[in-house]
Amino acid sequence: MKTLTLLLVAGTLLAQPAPPLTFDMKDPKGVSGLSLKIDSLLEPVRGHANGVSGSIVFDPAKPEKSTGKIVIDASSVTLGSADMTGAMHGDWCLEVAKYPTMTFVVTKIDRVKKTGEGQWNARVSGDFTIKDVTRSLTANASVSYLPNMIKKRGGLRRDGDLLKIVSKFSIKRSDYKVSPDLSTDLIGDTIEIDLATIGVAPK
Repeated sequence: MKTLTLLLVAGTLLAQPAPPLTFDMKDPKGVSGLSLKIDSLLEPVRGHANGVSGSIVFDPAKPEKSTGKIVIDASSVTLGSADMTGAMHGDWCLEVAKYPTMTFVVTKIDRVKKTGEGQWNARVSGDFTIKDVTRSLTANASVSYLPNMIKKRGGLRRDGDLLKIVSKFSIKRSDYKVSPDLSTDLIGDTIEIDLATIGVAPK
């Protein structure tokens, strides 16, 4: 009877699902980032930011239960010229000295659809904060869970798992008090954002 009990306990332990994984969203290779596009009558603007960090707790068995946040270093946002980048970092626009980060905090994940092994599409809702303004935001995202792929990709000596997140969405700069008085003929109100980021969970 004792042997049978031990076997049952061992079997139960083996059957336990793996716990959720915590991914550091600061890419050790520094490749992750986002691009932004603002179109207007007079000034088409293109930019990039590579200062992505944050933390995502991801459960491969239940992706819809995942939580966490993405953080963008506001000073890493650059535009086509140094003068324009410097101006954007200033008090009239992003005020990076006062508000050094922009954040997206996940509040809900739904419409999860598996598209392949370790791959899903989902709708992600959250609170997006720029400067002192927070607005609710919902965007579609694709997620890839890549176990034991850190060494294959490079960037760390230890192996472990990767989490890739790709999403496209848009915001209104007027909603976030980003140069609200600036004419939309010069700088458009809609900012299109394309995020592609990798998180790591070393073992």
